[in-house]
Amino acid sequence: MAEPPRPKPLASGSQGQRSSRPAVERSATAPAGPEAFPEAASTLPGSQERTVPLLSITIPTFNRAPFLAELLETLLPQLRDEPRAELLLSDNASTDETSALVAGFQTRGLRLRYLRNGENLGSDANFLQCLFQARGKYVWVLGDDDLLTPDAVPQLLSLLDQGELTDDLGRPQDFDLVYLSSFGFSGQYTPPSRARTHDRLGRFAEVVTSGSYLLEKINALVGLISAVIINKQRLDATPHPDPGQLANTNLIQAGWIFPLLHRRCRVLYVWQRLLAYRSFNSTGWGVCEVFGLRLHRIAAQYFQHEPALARALLNGTLRYWLSDKIFAIRTGRENAGLNTEDFSRLLEPAFRSNWRYWVFVWTMARPPLPVSRVLRVPLTLANRLTRISQALLRHLFHRRRYLRP
Repeated sequence: MAEPPRPKPLASGSQGQRSSRPAVERSATAPAGPEAFPEAASTLPGSQERTVPLLSITIPTFNRAPFLAELLETLLPQLRDEPRAELLLSDNASTDETSALVAGFQTRGLRLRYLRNGENLGSDANFLQCLFQARGKYVWVLGDDDLLTPDAVPQLLSLLDQGELTDDLGRPQDFDLVYLSSFGFSGQYTPPSRARTHDRLGRFAEVVTSGSYLLEKINALVGLISAVIINKQRLDATPHPDPGQLANTNLIQAGWIFPLLHRRCRVLYVWQRLLAYRSFNSTGWGVCEVFGLRLHRIAAQYFQHEPALARALLNGTLRYWLSDKIFAIRTGRENAGLNTEDFSRLLEPAFRSNWRYWVFVWTMARPPLPVSRVLRVPLTLANRLTRISQALLRHLFHRRRYLRP
């Protein structure tokens, strides 16, 4: 099994630090809904965009100018003269050169709305500001230290345009959300090889209509905030709890993702890897606390009427993600700052009735490390064979659902 991608529950790891700097522009306050965020302190050069863009790309940021510069550099050629997308940057009162950086990109022709908070609101409130201020039908909250492959935005827009069509009965074919496959990198970014970005079965994208399949497949990667694009119009029309209730859980994005997932949803799964995330770039959270206990609690809340969805999410997390993550931490391949938990003590009360915990997680967490190394070989093989068989079956029977830009 390949090394599991780093979960990224926060798009900007240091945004949670609060600034004592006095407000210099009109600021937003902690949100309960869109009305909490005034439209002030926003700049948009050039002509007006169309009333409802197809896609809003929103970037929450705080004191990450070097990373932000790399991301904006990848977006500049992709958004030039692109009327279907808007770019929104929500600056959480950065004290570095972020403002000057944004002004420089605007001078170079990057059209964006720049919201600068008068004081640091905390990371979760800044994420919610991105969601509420976005004008597009689809909203993408993109981490300020992540990067996109060339032509990622035009390719996504082409796929979303296909969703604007109707079928023979006049029914809309748009998507509840979009999931983006991704790859990790550390240090200096270098353009990936074709083998790194392309799906082995030649798939670019697929329309997935089973919420259970999707949640079992992506499992804990719901925590990679940049990997999910939501249909905001659909979210606004769907009764759901206030996402702000999930503040300080490291999983606030579940508040706008989970309401859109149900037994028969319509999700665009992009197999080609258009997103690059920066590995080992966040600390200060516990693997088992966030993706064991908190994810268990949040899934039970949001999927109380469809418990099969919660089971699929948690089963996939135990089998494919937590087992890999715990083994990586124990062997030193993961950030040592995360290795502060008693894995089995935290997880066992919540998952003792699930055989996947005992087979895949307990065997990586409790025995002496040499024993876990031996047990990992057959378990990894079993997981790989399961994934390969699933992929081949879907390739045989679901090819008509494939899409290309």
